[in-house]
Amino acid sequence: MLLLFYRFTRHTMKNFLSLILLAGSIFLLGCTKPVPVDIETSTWTNTTPTNIPEENIPKRQSYENKIDGFSLQFPGDRTFQEKVYGASVVFSSPITETDKIKENVMIVKSPLDKPYTLEEYYLILKAESAKQPNYVEIESSTIKINDLDAKKIIYKSTSNSTKLQFQQVLFIKDDFVYTFTYTATEATFAEYAQKINEMIATLEIK
Repeated sequence: MLLLFYRFTRHTMKNFLSLILLAGSIFLLGCTKPVPVDIETSTWTNTTPTNIPEENIPKRQSYENKIDGFSLQFPGDRTFQEKVYGASVVFSSPITETDKIKENVMIVKSPLDKPYTLEEYYLILKAESAKQPNYVEIESSTIKINDLDAKKIIYKSTSNSTKLQFQQVLFIKDDFVYTFTYTATEATFAEYAQKINEMIATLEIK
């Protein structure tokens, strides 16, 4: 599957939000079939074995996407897939036999059609996000990660009667926007939030 790039006008912002909701919902509810990965264009694809002792799973693993120019560290018990649902990469939480959900983190890199500021881009994104069912913004703040300005947004909405909670961190660099989206159910959002924030803190955009 080729990486999809979106020009972020008010019209195509709807496509981006649909992408996030679709991928978030699919990964949350679990996939019964493997998601296709384009091996030829994939820089590195890994799935952490599920049959090794927990004490042998590394605390963190390193990930680098040379094509889209970013790297980070992620929890050792996560798996990831590249070039799926229009994202550079999607990281998923492990599931057990009794667990039917997969919290996930999606990173999308897209070109901007004009030089937006973070605040301008956030306001456009918020206007479109607010059209989602039962949308409620919980937090909006400007933060710094590795000397790079970023916008952090946390909000709730529903998809097919499932109560979801999102955390998005937006970065703008060299006429591209990098969108880091954490999706979970409303009930499990806090359980993974600390690890997700630690993961975001290691993000480096080259």
